[in-house]
Amino acid sequence: MKKATLVAFCLTLFFAFAVSFGFADEPKGTKVTVEGNIVCLILDYQKGTVNPVIATGPCNELPPHHHLLVSKDGKVYTLQGLQEGLMALQSSANHTNVKVTGIAQENPGGWVLYVE
Repeated sequence: MKKATLVAFCLTLFFAFAVSFGFADEPKGTKVTVEGNIVCLILDYQKGTVNPVIATGPCNELPPHHHLLVSKDGKVYTLQGLQEGLMALQSSANHTNVKVTGIAQENPGGWVLYVE
């Protein structure tokens, strides 16, 4: 079960980066507020794996990493946006049952939430 979850998150990370590099202009989509858990994808360079973690405190002291938002209805959003919005999420002590507002855009690889 843990292995399947890790594989799913690794695939999500791959698609998140693949999708995010395809956007250079202003995001087009629907403004939404999504409630769910923020998952930090912490790289383990020695093992060559990604460890999905729901932080119990601010994660801005950890090495640079990507974030996902898993909504209550099971959708997985990769979080993108300006530095200020992403830093506010990282410095927050709460990563569970949070509400994040942004522009949601569905792409072939999944959902992207552009944080405000």
